[in-house]
Amino acid sequence: MGSVTFLSTQTLAALVLIGLMGLAGVFVFWRQRQASRRALVARVEELTALSEAVGAIASARLDENALCELVFDRAGRLVDTSSFHLGVYEGSWYHTRVRSLRGQRQENVSFRLDDGSSVVAWMRKSGQPLLIRDFEQEKDSLPAQPKAVSPFPPRSILYVPLIASDQVIGAMSIASQQAGAYTEAHLRALSIIANQAAAAILNARALQRERRRAEQLELMDNVATQTAAILDIDALLPRVVSAIRDSFNMYAVGLYVLDETTGLIVCRASTVPREVGGRTGPEAGLMATCIREKRLIVAQDITNDDRFLFAPNMPATRSEAAIPLWIDNTVAGALDLQSDKSNAFLADDAKFLEALGQQVAVAVDSARLYRDSLASQRMEQELDVAREIQTSFLPRKTPQVAGWSVGAAWDSARQVGGDFYDFIRLPENRWGLAIADVADKGVPAALFMAVTRTLIRSSALGGMPPGRPPAQTLARANRILMQDTRSDMFVTAFYAIWHPASGLVEYASGGHNPPMLCQNGRAQELRAEGIALGAIEDISLEQKSVLMQPGDALMLYTDGLIDALNSEGEEFGVPRLRQKFEQLCGLSAENIVAGIMAAVRAHAGDEPPFDDQTLVVVKRE
Repeated sequence: MGSVTFLSTQTLAALVLIGLMGLAGVFVFWRQRQASRRALVARVEELTALSEAVGAIASARLDENALCELVFDRAGRLVDTSSFHLGVYEGSWYHTRVRSLRGQRQENVSFRLDDGSSVVAWMRKSGQPLLIRDFEQEKDSLPAQPKAVSPFPPRSILYVPLIASDQVIGAMSIASQQAGAYTEAHLRALSIIANQAAAAILNARALQRERRRAEQLELMDNVATQTAAILDIDALLPRVVSAIRDSFNMYAVGLYVLDETTGLIVCRASTVPREVGGRTGPEAGLMATCIREKRLIVAQDITNDDRFLFAPNMPATRSEAAIPLWIDNTVAGALDLQSDKSNAFLADDAKFLEALGQQVAVAVDSARLYRDSLASQRMEQELDVAREIQTSFLPRKTPQVAGWSVGAAWDSARQVGGDFYDFIRLPENRWGLAIADVADKGVPAALFMAVTRTLIRSSALGGMPPGRPPAQTLARANRILMQDTRSDMFVTAFYAIWHPASGLVEYASGGHNPPMLCQNGRAQELRAEGIALGAIEDISLEQKSVLMQPGDALMLYTDGLIDALNSEGEEFGVPRLRQKFEQLCGLSAENIVAGIMAAVRAHAGDEPPFDDQTLVVVKRE
């Protein structure tokens, strides 16, 4: 019989213990595998949510506010956004776009950025995120302090900047009342979303700028259309300011003109009815600055601009632009745009605003000229209208310069003619003096005159610095005239730059009658070599100068004066003109002009003039 071995109680207990330990090890291993699997699944889900968030934000085609809402929604799928904020920088201001506190949406706020002591200001300067694990323990060592906007101070806060194209455009944060709520993993995830959001916001802004440009072009077209359709200035101006306000979502738009008699700035049209007819002084406000300095003035933040003039009936204004209205080379007023948002005017809006101002000025001037013409006479014939238009090209008044007098006269042989004269204000208190005579008469000559006048004026005002020398001015005008016109007409012209401070006169002639300078009662001709404009493309002109002393007088004229015939067919002639000029030289410029024109009319008697007659005199008193 075999033997039977019985285990001792101690041995059996040891075996049972070993078995239990093995089972425990297996259980622990199983639990670790399960935990690792859950962590891996959670990580995959997190990466998937992050990828979906980035993709959704990148593919969004929304405006900026809707995009911020999308960022808030997608971030909430990755982290707890019960206490959340997203904001953007605009100039010296910070504007929140989304705010949530303890699961409740909050009203957005705006505040001025400080010197960098707040976290949002610090992030704009540094471009760095900030992870606060326990505010109570870390508050004294933080590079900046959170701005207190919550009645429930958080313990953990995670701030990330919105960065795109090396530009910090905004900030985003999440907060918790529990310490240690956020880790580096949260920082990485939120930073990825923030950077994608920044790029999307810049794209949304670029799209908005393109839409803005389209609206601007449409507005320009609307203004041009209204200008052509409405010549009643009282009906035109309200429609213009309303169109600008509606197209650009402005808070208020007004059009103001300078009253030359009183020197006050008068509101002619406004989207704020109580403004119409209001008057302000010439020194106060952005509009006054715009008119006085003759340039576009933009205040992106009126609280930081001492030039801003507060209006009680427009309390919500936050930014303002004043655009000069140029009429006949003079700033006659300003177009005023006001927004209830800071930084409402983009940096690249300047050219459009100036073009808009010019378009409005054309509308105003066209309507004003039409109104004035109706007040003076009812024009029934096309030539009468043409004469009025041609007259409008001539200076409205002569230069008013201390120590000098200036006189001018223009008389067309027909309803319209080819003569013109011009006074061009130049930098450094100089003046351009121009006189010209088209070698034709009637409407063709008037049209050619208009083109020539524009070319001489634009050529004179060009160059760097502005104000080309006389010979260059005429040569450039001739070159453009030959390139852009197909007419066989030509024009004689004389152009001079007058320096009132010194008495110096620099001049050049394009085949024109030589002016006369009267000194000590004797008149001499100022000759300079040159040929008429419009004959050949490349011309060479001689430039000379003369210094006018007190008592000297300079006379510019067209050949209509010396060619004036009497009933016997005798010309007035250069000798008579020189003799009359010498007789009158001691008088003021206005009296010299009046005396010479009277002498020419007396010589012609009842004979009608067959050529235009133009005369300009500058006298140093």
